Amino acid sequence: MLKYRKGIVKKVAVLGCTVLLTLSMGFSATAGVMMQGFYWDVPAGGTWWNTMKSKAYELRNMAGGYGINRIWFPPASKGQGGGYSMGYDPHDYYDLGQYNQDGTTETRFGSQAELKAAIAQYKTYGISAMADIVLNHRSGGGSEWNPKTNSNTWTNFANTASGKAQWHWDSFHPNNYCSGDEGAFAGFPDVCYTAGSAYNDMKTWMNWLKSSTNAGFDSWRFDYVKGFGPWVVKDMKAATGGAFSIGELWDANTTTLDNWANASGASVFDFALYYTMKDICNNTGGGGYLPNVFDYSKSYAAKNPYKAVTFVGNHDTDEITTDKMMAYAFTLTYQGYPCIFWKDYYNYGLASGGGNGSGWGNGIKQLVWAREKLANGSPNIQIMKSNDGDCIIYGSHGSSSTAPGYIVVINDSSSGWKGGWVQTGNSYLKGKTLKAYAWSSTVSGQNYAPANKNCDTNGWVEVYAPPRGYAVYSVNGF
Repeated sequence: MLKYRKGIVKKVAVLGCTVLLTLSMGFSATAGVMMQGFYWDVPAGGTWWNTMKSKAYELRNMAGGYGINRIWFPPASKGQGGGYSMGYDPHDYYDLGQYNQDGTTETRFGSQAELKAAIAQYKTYGISAMADIVLNHRSGGGSEWNPKTNSNTWTNFANTASGKAQWHWDSFHPNNYCSGDEGAFAGFPDVCYTAGSAYNDMKTWMNWLKSSTNAGFDSWRFDYVKGFGPWVVKDMKAATGGAFSIGELWDANTTTLDNWANASGASVFDFALYYTMKDICNNTGGGGYLPNVFDYSKSYAAKNPYKAVTFVGNHDTDEITTDKMMAYAFTLTYQGYPCIFWKDYYNYGLASGGGNGSGWGNGIKQLVWAREKLANGSPNIQIMKSNDGDCIIYGSHGSSSTAPGYIVVINDSSSGWKGGWVQTGNSYLKGKTLKAYAWSSTVSGQNYAPANKNCDTNGWVEVYAPPRGYAVYSVNGF
């Protein structure tokens, strides 16, 4: 349960942006930044593990020595689709590209040896390796008579080349113990965890994945958790030493997300904030209501930052098509555990330049630097909430003179710069000259660094951001 210190609340009228200053919120975010290390239909042909491996050093040191602390791998086991599978149709859990079955030896991504080498490379740089775990369903079984359905079902897994997890119909729904669970998916055989072999076999398999002899994963992303009870994730997490875990609960209701996180003991992707940001970023006329990102009903990161994993796009949903850098500016400077999408960073040109080639001040790299360097990787947020719908101002308290925190202005209006006078409670910024270290605008002629600003000894400072853009201010001199 989050506890909040009672803050000093003060309304301040400023040019173009009326703000509500809450000087002390009393919570911080999960430390670090993670990256989803793939996208849908990455190149086939067994090259992807090597591609991921080749980026390890760059991703750990993407911005002045700062970078990600976790990389999310796609499902590594052999799928029924063989060399074309993205891994979400798991067949032989223990085949990581070393058995000739399903039309191939290597998976779409490569061999087991290449997977192990990629994981080891990331760990060399202190980056955690997260496996994508598909528990809900299974694919590629042979046909067998199923006495519960009085028909043949594709549930005979005696065909796995590894000789392991060779389940039959009684490890799936329906069986003699239960007819179903929270949900099935796409007609795949639906795995049962209340009886049969799956419950213990999956614990054994996940611990097998943890061993560097086999793979070397140390954390889990659970796919489609709507399809089974949160107790399954809780038990799998406990059985693997309490490994850090994230659930994909595709739901924009923050109460639903919170209930699942509490029941499972895992973190959860913040679909609520994702759809809130989509509405803001894709509405180029500034019609989205920007302060919704602070609303507990529209942002799980606002409601429970310790369990929220924020994101701007992923392999399933990449629907923020306009001014995506405004969304990254928020997730990378706000509370929660932010996830960068590989395709945004490498394919869409958002790493530096924000897609417009404008250099170091713009882009994901500079925002990661701001979070990791200026907020010590874990923002402690002071909210200054806009009520005009187009401008928000907030900041992170500092922890030392070398990690002094920052003030962030985001402006979704297309008609001009917005911001104004605010008072920060951050003692490391008071009496200092503040510089914009990160900024961006997609409005022609407006993508330039805001001027330096003086913050007086009482914490008053005038800050602005360009239209359809943002600015991140901190102490000049870094």
